[in-house]
Amino acid sequence: MISVTTAEEIIHVHWPDFGHEYLGLAEVSPMNLETPVRADRSYPPGNRVLMDGIAVGWSLYQHGQRQYPIAALLAAGDCPPILTPEEGCLEVMTGAYLPQGYDLVIPYEDLKIDQHQAFIQQERPRSQYEHIHRFGADCRGGDELLPPHTKLNGPVWGVLASLGKSMVKVRRSPRIQIISTGNELIEVHQTPQFYQLRRSNLYALKASLLKRGYQHINLAHLPDHPDSIRTHFHQATQDFDVLLYSGGVSKGKLDYLPQLWQELGVTNYIHGVAQRPGKPLWFGVDQFHQTAIIGLPGNPVSSMVCLHRYFLPLNPSFAQLASDIHFTKPLTYFPVVKITALKNAVTSAQPLPFQNSSEFIILAQSDGFIELPPEPNHFKAGDCFPFYPW
Repeated sequence: MISVTTAEEIIHVHWPDFGHEYLGLAEVSPMNLETPVRADRSYPPGNRVLMDGIAVGWSLYQHGQRQYPIAALLAAGDCPPILTPEEGCLEVMTGAYLPQGYDLVIPYEDLKIDQHQAFIQQERPRSQYEHIHRFGADCRGGDELLPPHTKLNGPVWGVLASLGKSMVKVRRSPRIQIISTGNELIEVHQTPQFYQLRRSNLYALKASLLKRGYQHINLAHLPDHPDSIRTHFHQATQDFDVLLYSGGVSKGKLDYLPQLWQELGVTNYIHGVAQRPGKPLWFGVDQFHQTAIIGLPGNPVSSMVCLHRYFLPLNPSFAQLASDIHFTKPLTYFPVVKITALKNAVTSAQPLPFQNSSEFIILAQSDGFIELPPEPNHFKAGDCFPFYPW
């Protein structure tokens, strides 16, 4: 079996390129930018007022002038008038843009205004461009503001709108089909016999994908029957970019998928990773259709851990173990944990006990999982490890 790090690198290298698409402001989604975004002009595009008050010429103020006739009122959105400071001060509102020569703003708190005259009543040290957001202070036209791979979160969408970018180039969101397998699985609305289970993995996986911004998701189910699997595969590889199977990838007599994929011409890159849970993880690519084939273990915890660790990549945060863990096998271990934010700004991870990865109830009580290396075999409370949220 290969290591977790090797499996991660293999998936990164062999993941198909699904091309690009353009995303608009009406379709905001947490994707990543594919190309850099540059400023369409300098920001701010002029000298911008930061306080309500009057704008005067610095040189006049510096030479002792403390009384100014008010020449005009200037609000945000007004075109700056063609005036000079010698003609009088401007009564200005926050957000207004100043004409050339006006390079000091004095707030109302320091003024008395009477008979269209502004008197400075509060004397204190002042500096040129005080209370003015200067032209080009944020960026200059042509500057790269958002590099490639920037996450399209709320602030970034706000910047894009400010720059006039109604459409941005992103990697095309793949068309994904999630396929549950197994004769024991029945529809959610059906009443199971004691030897049957409802199809729950489909919906857990779909919800996780939707949360990360994937939108084109289809659900299907296959019995443990080779002909049904073959027929479905031939059609599905034409319609979808990713086939995400849940179950059928282990060593059982009815786990047909790995052998059938090989017969169908899929290039196998991973089958088995030195980890717990999720050891039977399978990954390959149908090179003809450029369809990624993912085989997740059918047990709920294994399925969720593998999806989030390898196929929904996020830079992990770090969490501190709340209690000791003893794990003797030479495998990377992914215990599910409950997270608590402590007052000292530490994120505490309490491992949740479970007997095997089919204990799906524990998932609802957890916030994600941490990653423990194959060695040593004893991990102490207070040690920090990568944390992956659901």
